Amino acid sequence: MSGFVGKFLSQSAADGALPTLFAATSPDAKAAGYYGPDGFGEMKGATAPAVIGKNALDLSVARQLWEVSERLTMVKWVAEAMTRV
Repeated sequence: MSGFVGKFLSQSAADGALPTLFAATSPDAKAAGYYGPDGFGEMKGATAPAVIGKNALDLSVARQLWEVSERLTMVKWVAEAMTRV
């Protein structure tokens, strides 16, 4: 996204990577925490706890995604891994 609107709704790739780096490396990151930008619509801003959308918590959808991923990658994981989803 570029131009006038892009200045308000997007950030650099380096800034966009910060929530992932925080989650992976910070002693302040909470186990199973979810992080993103704290600005408008969680599109831009400082790293902060982010909202997990209702659809992202749907176990039925998670299982379907897992099964499609296994089929497309041709990698089958043990059933125990699915109980953690």
